[in-house]
Amino acid sequence: MQATINKTSLHSAFVVDEAGISTIFADLKQTLVLQHHATLIYLCSGNNFIFESELEILQKRHPSQFILFLIREKRGYGSLQELLEAIINSNTKDNLVFILSGNEEHIHIASNQLYFLGIGKNEIKIY
Repeated sequence: MQATINKTSLHSAFVVDEAGISTIFADLKQTLVLQHHATLIYLCSGNNFIFESELEILQKRHPSQFILFLIREKRGYGSLQELLEAIINSNTKDNLVFILSGNEEHIHIASNQLYFLGIGKNEIKIY
C-alpha cells in the first residue's frame, strides 16, 4: 500500500515484530539520513532483538530524530495501543505515516489498533 505524503515534514513510525525488522531496517536508516523523525516499536517474543546493537547506535547518533521502543511480547499488544496513541498525540510533524512489517497476525492487530485510533488507510504502509 502506498501512502501519499509531503516528505518535507515527516515522522515515520515503524511497528515491527521479529519477522519484520529485517524488512524495514534499511528504510529506517534511510529515514534518518534524510533528517526525518522516526519511531520504532519493535515487539519480540524473547530477549534476542535482531539488530539491537545497531538500533542503540542509531538512537545515540540521532537522539533528536529517533525514538526506540523494544517491547518483550509478554507486555505485548496491550501496551502497543498505548504507545501508538502517545505517538499520535505527541507528533510534531506535518505528516505521520505508520509502517507495519511482520507476520500476518502482528500486522492485523497493529492495523486494527491504528484504525481504532483514527488513522486512515492512506497513512499506513504494510510491508
